[in-house]
Amino acid sequence: MSNDDKLIEGHEYDGIQELDNPLPKWWLMTFYATIVFAIGYFAYYQIFDGPTSQEELNADLAEIQSNQPEVSTSTDSSEIDVQALLANSDAMKIGEEAFGQFCIACHGQKGEGTIGPNLTDKYWMHSKGDLTGILVAIRDGFPQKGMPPWGQVIPPEKHAPLAAYVISLKGTNPPNAKAPQGNPIE
Repeated sequence: MSNDDKLIEGHEYDGIQELDNPLPKWWLMTFYATIVFAIGYFAYYQIFDGPTSQEELNADLAEIQSNQPEVSTSTDSSEIDVQALLANSDAMKIGEEAFGQFCIACHGQKGEGTIGPNLTDKYWMHSKGDLTGILVAIRDGFPQKGMPPWGQVIPPEKHAPLAAYVISLKGTNPPNAKAPQGNPIE
């Protein structure tokens, strides 16, 4: 026991005497700094005009929305310009991401077909491989053949880019492609 240690009288347990030493200065400064911060935080958000959590969320969502690329959200395939989508790198990126998220499990990473049919050849089972047919397949699916309807799962703004991405897969001839299924479409 050093000379600076102050013994508290009557506080002993199992031969250990309790000391009354002050807390370290760094600890006290940190404690006081948190009190000052809490007072300032409370004043900013409760007394003055600090934004609420909902206002901050709305501002962040508005910023995210303003940075989104322009893609067609039309449900009428006659209003969608397939060539413009195929030339739009942002739309193709959205389509590729949607394909990776929703389609790879059945159609393979490169559209070569696994459980589902090959999307890279000229054979199609339920449509002519055109935008309208692919959009119908995405939205309504073919439950009797094992393809669920994705229309309510995939956001509508991703339908056209996804369909355009599927169209872009035609003729890519990936390795290990599934055998042709359906009717040849020229």
